[in-house]
Amino acid sequence: MSINTIPKVLYRNKIAAILDEVRDNYGKLTRKGYVYGLIAVDQDAKIIAIDSRFDRSLNYWDLSSIGAALYGVSRQGQDFFDANYLDRASIIYNNLQLFVRSIGQVNIHKKGKREILIILLADINVNIGVIILQMSHFGMKIKNEIEKSGSIKDTLKMSERELKEHIKKLKKEIFSQKISNTS
Repeated sequence: MSINTIPKVLYRNKIAAILDEVRDNYGKLTRKGYVYGLIAVDQDAKIIAIDSRFDRSLNYWDLSSIGAALYGVSRQGQDFFDANYLDRASIIYNNLQLFVRSIGQVNIHKKGKREILIILLADINVNIGVIILQMSHFGMKIKNEIEKSGSIKDTLKMSERELKEHIKKLKKEIFSQKISNTS
């Protein structure tokens, strides 16, 4: 998957710039491990932003779904164990860590609140503690930018049917650009 197949709205927005800051600061602080990508989504896996250096060989739609599902399962565990709040969830696959953390809720007009999640895919050498500190530091900044952005709030308000239509429109935009580039 090349950068031309990812809608620019996902990696060229203010939230993506903040995700880039998280990644940059992590690198400056530790110089340890490799981050494949950071994604900001809501609890239903609606993608808000991806960092601009997201590994283009990964399927960001699937990764957002897996991350949101992991968070959903962890919330069910929270209910089962009668815990007050779940702060984060992670899974390790061979040499990869999938880490999900809630940075809080955002008010969406007439739709209530939406939980905002940051999903990280990294190798086993990434220090999750430092990433958690970065997410804590930048979490409020991300929430504030989402609350200021009408277009992001509109996306978060979409029903499943509306979201499918929105995705079709984005795909049409992407593939029409590819066709015009080859002509």
